[in-house]
Amino acid sequence: MQQKYQIEELIAKLLSENISLEEKNILTAWFNDNAENKTYFNQLRNIWQAAHPVFNPDEIDVKMAELKVKERINTKNRSLKPVLIWWQRVAAIIILPLMLATGYLFYNQSSKPVVIAFQEIISPLGVTSKVDLPDGSIVWLNSGSRLKYPVVFANTERNVYLSGEAFFKVHSDKKHPFIVETKNVNVRATGTQFNVEAYANDTITAVTLLVGKVDVSIYGNPKEKLQPNQRVVLNSLSGTYKIIQTNARLWTEWKDGILAFRDEPLEDVFKRIGRTFNVDIEVKDPVVSHQLYRATFEGESLDEILRLLKMSAPIQYKRIGREKNDENKFTKDKIEVYKAKKKKKAKRAPPIRNSKMI
Repeated sequence: MQQKYQIEELIAKLLSENISLEEKNILTAWFNDNAENKTYFNQLRNIWQAAHPVFNPDEIDVKMAELKVKERINTKNRSLKPVLIWWQRVAAIIILPLMLATGYLFYNQSSKPVVIAFQEIISPLGVTSKVDLPDGSIVWLNSGSRLKYPVVFANTERNVYLSGEAFFKVHSDKKHPFIVETKNVNVRATGTQFNVEAYANDTITAVTLLVGKVDVSIYGNPKEKLQPNQRVVLNSLSGTYKIIQTNARLWTEWKDGILAFRDEPLEDVFKRIGRTFNVDIEVKDPVVSHQLYRATFEGESLDEILRLLKMSAPIQYKRIGREKNDENKFTKDKIEVYKAKKKKKAKRAPPIRNSKMI
C-alpha cells in the first residue's frame, strides 16, 4: 500500500508539473508495466481534472473543496474501489497545498492562460508501443516514433504531435476535433481510424484511412477529404502529392506484427523491414530499388525474411555487422543488398562418339 501512495504522489506531481526527471522515469516505468496501472493512472487523472478547474489562489477554500469532493463521491461514484474513493476525499486537501508549495498554479482565466502539461511517448527502435490518450483514444506507435500530447485535453481541439508512424483509433467527439500535427501534414478527425507515416528522415509522408472520414491539410493548404481505403502520399522533395485507392488494412497491420507488401518497390520494403528489426538495410543497386514486390510476413525472424526475399526476388545480400563509430558507440547491424548475379550456364560435355573396332 505504501508503494501505491508513493505512485499517487508522483501522479500528483506530474499533473501539477512539479516532477523531477528521476521521479518521472519511475512513474513512466510503473505506467508501462501493465494495463492495470494505465487504467489506474487514467482514473486518477480524470479525478484531478474534475477537481481542478481554473481558480484564483487567493480564493482557495480547502474545507469547501473537501466537502464538494465528498458530495461528488456520495452522488456519482458509489461504485468506485475503496482506494479511489480515498484518493478523491484527500485530493482537495493534499494536492492543493502541494501546488501552493511548489508554485505551479492554474491562473485566473481573466488574467493568464491555463498551464498545460505535456507527455511525450517514445517507441524505441525495433519496438511498437500502445498508448491510451486522456480522451479514450488509442494510438499504436511504430518503431522509432514519438508522440507528444497534453496530459489533459483542455481546449476545444484535441491536438497531438507525431514524428514517425502511428495508427490512431480516435474516440468520437464531434465538438472537440482530434488533430494530428506532423512536419508537413495535419490530419483532422472526430471519430475515425487511420494511419500516419511521418518519419523525419523520410521524403514520403502518407495518411491512410481505414474507417470514417478525415480532412488532410498539406503545407497548410485547403483540406483534402479522404474516404475509407484512400491514401494520400506527399513527396517532400517534389512538393507534390497524390490520392490513391488502396487496401487500408495492408498499411495498418504492422501494429499486429504483420508486414504486408503489395507491389511496393524493394527499397520501401527493405526500409520497413529495417525499422521493424532495428537494422540498417541499404540497397546498392537502383534496379533492385525499383523492383516491385508482393509478400506477407507474419512472425518470421529477420533471417527468415531475408532468406525468403532471396528466394523470391532477384537479390543477394551481405551482412556488415556492428561497427564502432568516432564516439566509441556501436552502430546498428547493417545489411547491404545487391542485384543477384546471373548463374553461368554449365558447359555441355562433348557427345561421346562410338568408336569402331578395327
